[in-house]
Amino acid sequence: MNRYVIKNNVKLMCRSWGNILLFIIMPVILVFCLSSAFGTLMSKYEDTEMTAGYRIEGDSITAEMIETMCEVAEDNNITLNEYPTGNPEKLIQENELTGFIVFKDDTYKVYEDSDNAALGKVLEYFVNAFYENGTAAAMGVDTDSVKIRVEHPDFVKSIDATDYYGIVEIIYFGWCAIVAGAGIFMNEKKYKIRKRYQVANLSPIKDYLGRFIPIAIVASLGTVIAALLTVVLLGVHWGNPLLSMLILVASVMAASALGIMIYCITDNMVATIILMFAIVWVFGFWGGSFETYMFSSHPMFLKNISPIYHIDRAVVELSCMGHSDYVKNAIGYSGLIIVVTSIISVIVGKIRRRAVA
Repeated sequence: MNRYVIKNNVKLMCRSWGNILLFIIMPVILVFCLSSAFGTLMSKYEDTEMTAGYRIEGDSITAEMIETMCEVAEDNNITLNEYPTGNPEKLIQENELTGFIVFKDDTYKVYEDSDNAALGKVLEYFVNAFYENGTAAAMGVDTDSVKIRVEHPDFVKSIDATDYYGIVEIIYFGWCAIVAGAGIFMNEKKYKIRKRYQVANLSPIKDYLGRFIPIAIVASLGTVIAALLTVVLLGVHWGNPLLSMLILVASVMAASALGIMIYCITDNMVATIILMFAIVWVFGFWGGSFETYMFSSHPMFLKNISPIYHIDRAVVELSCMGHSDYVKNAIGYSGLIIVVTSIISVIVGKIRRRAVA
């Protein structure tokens, strides 16, 4: 019976072939756009001298600790020079500055050199880090805490934007796997297939597997095909292809299980897509799908909450280093999500059946 359910659900998914096609093509298009737009941001950070300008306007709180900021900046190979007047953008060009910081009251604005956006990003990160630790630094307690913490800049081989976004965006879209399974849920309600399964006395576990297996298979195949397209069309380098694909498939399976759980709770496809996309966006925001995790200033505890961070970091490091300490985290996190969400889905399915009965 379960084979029949799986086969039938695969057919239902194939009827909505447009969703599956978009699921494959859209990440490839996004990879192309992002790799072109943010190519300079992926230049490898090197411990080189940087010179930036600054100006304090109004009653900025920074005025009280600007001397400490300059000292800490020097420790990080950043020289801060004050420019009381002048247009920041012109000053950057005329004095060959890495960037320019304007401090106003309790806010600040960082101007970056458009020709050297990577170092500009480092400057922005430094200012953010200083403000997070600025009070202690100003009091002379611990200026070492304001060191620039670019994750592994010394030993990670350079990875360009095409490789980075070619990996993380495929992973990100893989977490939208529920879109590939939309055909199952829509046709179940349209043709009242759920009632037929109940008459056939299909157990909640078999009912769940009848959804999970076909969605996971189709979504995984679509994600792997999209990854292969990035290799063929864009030349993306996936380090250790077999292990990377294993992590990718485990990630898609976790996303499928999570999406099914949300649908079992809401019993509404529109609500499921909205909630799933919101969750995935937050996971991606913390995990490096938009801002590269190497330059990200999000606290580590937020990154560790996101399964996408562990998966992104594992596969990216496999690409540029050939190995990663995050492989176990990525697979373990995905496995945990599959187990927990599957149990919840089965329990919710049992409760719904009792309510109907």
